[in-house]
Amino acid sequence: MDATTGTPAPRGAARWVVVGVLVLAAILAFGVRGLLAARVVQARATAMIRAGDFAGALEEADLRLSHDPDDPHLREVAVLAARSHVDHLLERGTPVADVAAWLDAQLTRRPYLRPALSARLAELQAEARRAARPPEKN
Repeated sequence: MDATTGTPAPRGAARWVVVGVLVLAAILAFGVRGLLAARVVQARATAMIRAGDFAGALEEADLRLSHDPDDPHLREVAVLAARSHVDHLLERGTPVADVAAWLDAQLTRRPYLRPALSARLAELQAEARRAARPPEKN
């Protein structure tokens, strides 16, 4: 009942407004949930990089990128993790050929890394070829 006119209030329109608002809220909740999940993964992978777990950080970012391959923030974290892992392997004394093989496998498995790391792979492969060549005799 409408208090000012004493007539029954229209329920149909109000009901549809409420249903529309609830549907919109549900859609927004799912959209925000996905965004928040991506940021949580990004934060976790970044923490793993800081802790020196570069391969784990790459796996973490890659798992989420399989659901949302266009997330530029996660791609950046994945590239940083892969680049850091390459540097770590070289610092540990891993043969350059093995590091190049690892990076090549990552670029094949994770093509989104290719634009950022293909030049580094070419450098490593060239260095591995130079190291494999026998020394020249004078």
